[in-house]
Amino acid sequence: MIARLLSLLSGPLRILAIRFQTQRIDSVESLAEFVGTRSAYVAQTALYGYLKTRMGTQFTRYFEDGVFSEAIRAAVEKQFRSCLCDLAVFAAATADQGTRLTPDQSAELAEHCLVEGHKMGLPEGGGQAVPADVLKQFKIRLKHTDWAKEWEGRLAFARSEAALIQNAPVIEQYKKEDEEIVTNSIRFRWRDIREQLRTRIDRDTICEGWRQR
Repeated sequence: MIARLLSLLSGPLRILAIRFQTQRIDSVESLAEFVGTRSAYVAQTALYGYLKTRMGTQFTRYFEDGVFSEAIRAAVEKQFRSCLCDLAVFAAATADQGTRLTPDQSAELAEHCLVEGHKMGLPEGGGQAVPADVLKQFKIRLKHTDWAKEWEGRLAFARSEAALIQNAPVIEQYKKEDEEIVTNSIRFRWRDIREQLRTRIDRDTICEGWRQR
């Protein structure tokens, strides 16, 4: 049981260390890395935090059940991809702020951040491709994205906020009772991530590098 618990929690511990990095985001590569690692940080800490709060002192005992521990792992992966899609859009919109890129260039940058961020964000299986259905839905989303509005913040993250309570492996009664507090929890985490990106990003350098590709 302890080995299974440590395996599941190794991701959040690794991501937590990355959370406190402060260097400038001044390349397409560093932007994609930010998207991947911060999406994993938000997904894992929000989901594990909710489960620990709901389960209380019985939290570790649930990991004795192999079926449930696998359900948690699957929920984390689903939530990670939901977070990744939202942050990829916000990151491209933030880089584009001031119409530095065309809408097509912004969409291509967001997709690049999604694909590359996915490779480094999962606690296991690095390099794993984005599932085809996720990528298809993301491309549909990009066709309808208003880049001038997305960088303002809240609009870009509505999907991952709603997904957290949907993905959590708890009974429907708990989901109904906990929806507001769980949504506020992930909303608070996203607010911090948005501020990090806005503070650290070098928009002109990133956009110039992207236009030259």
